[in-house]
Amino acid sequence: MHIPSNLISRLLLAGLIVTGTLARSQSTDESLTRVMPDQVSGKPANWKTAGNVRIGLESGSKSESGNTVLVGTPGQPITLLTGSKDVHLLMDVMLSPGADANLTVSGATIRLADNWGQSTVNSQTTGAVLTPRTELPSRSVGKAPGLWQRIDLSLEAGKNPAVLAQLKINGVLVQENVVLPGLPASATGSVMLDVKAGTVAVRNIGYQLISERQVARLSNLRYQFYEAKTETTEPAAIKNLKLFKEDTLNALTYEIAYGQPRWHAILYTGNLIVDKTGTYTLTLQHGGFGSLEIDQKPVLANSRMDLGELKSTRLNLTAGAHPFTLFFGRSWPRPGFGLFIAAPDTKPQALHTASSLPEPDPVGAINVAVQNEPVLIRSFIQLPDENRKRTHCLSVGTPSGLNYTVDLNQNALVQVWKGAFADATQMWYERGEPQLLEPLGAPIRTAPQPLVAQLSNAQQAWPDSLSDTDLRYGGYKLDQQGNPTMRYTYRGTAITDALIPNADGKSLNRTVTVNNAGNEPLYCRLASGKAIDEVGKGLYAIDDHSYYVRLDPKQKVSVRTVNGKQELVMPLKGAQTINYALIW
Repeated sequence: MHIPSNLISRLLLAGLIVTGTLARSQSTDESLTRVMPDQVSGKPANWKTAGNVRIGLESGSKSESGNTVLVGTPGQPITLLTGSKDVHLLMDVMLSPGADANLTVSGATIRLADNWGQSTVNSQTTGAVLTPRTELPSRSVGKAPGLWQRIDLSLEAGKNPAVLAQLKINGVLVQENVVLPGLPASATGSVMLDVKAGTVAVRNIGYQLISERQVARLSNLRYQFYEAKTETTEPAAIKNLKLFKEDTLNALTYEIAYGQPRWHAILYTGNLIVDKTGTYTLTLQHGGFGSLEIDQKPVLANSRMDLGELKSTRLNLTAGAHPFTLFFGRSWPRPGFGLFIAAPDTKPQALHTASSLPEPDPVGAINVAVQNEPVLIRSFIQLPDENRKRTHCLSVGTPSGLNYTVDLNQNALVQVWKGAFADATQMWYERGEPQLLEPLGAPIRTAPQPLVAQLSNAQQAWPDSLSDTDLRYGGYKLDQQGNPTMRYTYRGTAITDALIPNADGKSLNRTVTVNNAGNEPLYCRLASGKAIDEVGKGLYAIDDHSYYVRLDPKQKVSVRTVNGKQELVMPLKGAQTINYALIW
């Protein structure tokens, strides 16, 4: 069975892994088994290991000695894994310009190919196609040649028919629950990568072999049901409520609340018994308030959620019984809850009855499309590693399919992405909570700090934020095409900032003008990340080859290292205009 794919501006699908001696991953995800490139057995002559690889945006590649990357060219395919019919695969992949390769997973073939040079105007390009005629969403999730991309694939080939359970590319869900009929019953579960053209590099290979076994059970279940006059938001408030009833339970369920007053709170207690010592993922889904304690320690904090939303944690548990307390507080969302547990090699196992967790009410996505002119939306933005919302953000969708978000309070470029524009469901559905805009493409998280700052010396740390007395936003002006130019004043220095897609749709060009009449040294920070490499004249790969910055080589920029991160900075004197492009 063949599954061709050419996902928008670049195609990328796929899986991974490897035979040979296996080592536990030392990354943040300890549930994965890490495959070391130098331990892959039977490597063909056209495959080699390297410590790093640099592939040019237009042409050329260069490898450094080491054993953290696998680099392949046309020739014989490499066998990455055997005996893995039901598997969760992850890897980073980098393609050279024009590269083309086939990844075969348990008899299903997935094509990885570079077509970055193709236009993405209005995102109306052909999506990947799964035989027979099941089309993937038309989303630009691939990146430019020479950039690392994350592949996350779950395949269930041990059943008939086989199912592509989930495929994520660069963090964006591209497909799920796709039936793959026609896979041979004799498929051994091998994973092979065959380079047809160009150069393909892979790294950070990890996997999980998935089984159906049950990993835990509950015992000694009891509940206490409390009446409340209004919604109950905290477990601590239980002591002030009237105990309505209490009893034992045979299974964890919300059914005990059926027919009871609208406002109430329930405490469930018992023992969670796991079969083996190890790391487990616990997931709570509820409509209303909910929290979880295990061994008298909070593991999932109390919060209000709608049915369908999830919160998870990973926990090290010894084999045997662990006392738990589950709190549920009735609120205005549709009520119900479910508790799931999973070991590294299993699917999530429900610890509740099916009736305890009703299907959430379907909500149609409210997506914002871009037609012939830019679309501007003010919204809140919350980045994955931040615990607060950015409340004064402007997101711009362009006809070229290159989109971005700016924090207007900080003159900070927060993120860029390509393809479809924005999901505004959380802003415009019902009451519009939590008022967040979500990119429909794969976002590149640029350094979300101020663009310009005064530093007393070249090694002073870049400020995380600026006060409203230092930086004042002065609105924006639209050009004839509808692109905004933002205006700021920073300690008396006027700044304008415009981001406009290039005509070919391959880069987002940024033009910054300043007039520094002060005595304090003023700097512009073009990019920041854990690593910055100059891969060509005026071309820099940012944050370990996550995206590129291209500028005129005559411009005086430097790469500095501060607090373990590298930054691309430029001094500013007098009246000056800075032009550079972001490419991904």
